[in-house]
Amino acid sequence: MIAAASRLACSTCVIVNIGIDRADISEWHWTYFYDEDFSFTRLSFPRLLSPNNVPASAGSIQAELYYSSKYKPFDGSIDKCIESTLRDLRRCGLVQDSDTVLFKDAVVAPYANVIFDLEREDALRVVHGYLDDIGIRYCGRYGEWGYHWTDEAFISGEQAAQRAIDAMALTR
Repeated sequence: MIAAASRLACSTCVIVNIGIDRADISEWHWTYFYDEDFSFTRLSFPRLLSPNNVPASAGSIQAELYYSSKYKPFDGSIDKCIESTLRDLRRCGLVQDSDTVLFKDAVVAPYANVIFDLEREDALRVVHGYLDDIGIRYCGRYGEWGYHWTDEAFISGEQAAQRAIDAMALTR
């Protein structure tokens, strides 16, 4: 079971937050970069979600950089992530040479998304079989090892609770 569990992969996300002295960075709430030449995969622009997210004359960019211990290990350097993000934001024209960077930081989310690779299905069958055999009810993104929106994760939890209640009723 432990060997099967070790074959399950998930991503680590480094979330880089950049603030600049210009509000008109983008007209889109978010965009994706499916190009390995860029350090980030997804960008969002929090100012467009609420003008209260940044000062009136400023703009913000949130970049998501993805890693995984199985495929693309994260070396732990937050500073490198911030540097590469700023470099690539300049390269694609979202941050201009005339912009002043007002704020920069990064946060690591060690368990971001389940990776659907070729080992997942067989490994999951073993892990779930073991958990079923010992009576553990699993649910949610990392219990079911699937991609769940918030409402789907909640429903998964309700279903796991109902299975536990049903199992208790059978033992009475």
